Amino acid sequence: MLLTLAVLFVCSCTLFMSGTGEAKGKIHRLMSIESHALEIDGRDAVRIQIGMNRRDLSYAIMANEQSELRIALEDVKLDKKLPSEYVPQGTLADKVTIMPEGKDDAILTIEAKDSFLHKDAFRIRTMPGDPHDKVKEYLVVDILAPAAHPSPAQGHSIVIDPGHGGSDSGAVGYSGLREKDVALAVSKRLKELLYEAGAAVIMTRTEDADVSHAGSSPSRELGARVDVSREHPEAEIFLSVHCNSFTNPDAHGMETYYYPKTDADEHLATLLNEELAEAGGLYNRGVKYARFYVLRQTNIPASLVELGFLSNPDEEALLADTNYQEKLAQALLRAIERYFDEEGEK
Repeated sequence: MLLTLAVLFVCSCTLFMSGTGEAKGKIHRLMSIESHALEIDGRDAVRIQIGMNRRDLSYAIMANEQSELRIALEDVKLDKKLPSEYVPQGTLADKVTIMPEGKDDAILTIEAKDSFLHKDAFRIRTMPGDPHDKVKEYLVVDILAPAAHPSPAQGHSIVIDPGHGGSDSGAVGYSGLREKDVALAVSKRLKELLYEAGAAVIMTRTEDADVSHAGSSPSRELGARVDVSREHPEAEIFLSVHCNSFTNPDAHGMETYYYPKTDADEHLATLLNEELAEAGGLYNRGVKYARFYVLRQTNIPASLVELGFLSNPDEEALLADTNYQEKLAQALLRAIERYFDEEGEK
């Protein structure tokens, strides 16, 4: 995501960036809000401007979600004439709200019709006002439409199921690498890539935890993963991510599985297989039929991918490498994009 000037992504804590370093603690009075529909780099956009009586506002990105952008503003007060809710010009943003947060802070929230997670969806900066006017600075937020050639995955919904987790480590390699950790790392990176492509992503788990409850039976755990998919009727495909293991350390390669409950299950598995084989460079064990529970019981096209053998020392070393994990996530993205591209042509 391309951000301009003093933009900071925030994870577990909020850090603030400001302009030229005016003494911290001076209150900025937010006085006005306006918006303009315009074109930026050949793309439709809406510009939201918030005027204030002082320069060097400190702000930070608090959350960048599917259709909501939240920005923390430090050392501010809201003018009585400033509306708490505002409907911007154009068609890209639904609503802007500015709400006090604690004594001297505020949260700016922008709700959009499209995703804030596609590439270069928004840009933020401060801009000087008229030195002779009451407004000395503007906080400027540009909301941009997706590029002219969006990803075929844009607007689609995908369930990603990182295999195992919590009390179930899955396969464990000779050096101690656990299947649940590799599956989660690749799945989370794939989620990020899909978000950037404008897709909606439903994760069966986002941390090292059981989907059902700690110590639940394998059947109950698998049922919980299927339930996640069924609870989201908008979901269009289901992808379960795993690593393989065998008693013979010479066993090697990647493979993908399907159960033919729809016309598209085998095709999805085939596309995933082709992209993983090309990107990962491992021996291709093929596209295989299987009666795995998550493939049979999901009501949408589904595939289970085995990224490689943790029981093979060479492949375990590859699967532990973050650069190799990136290759795998990129390959899964390309397969998903091919799937929706071909579906769109039907």
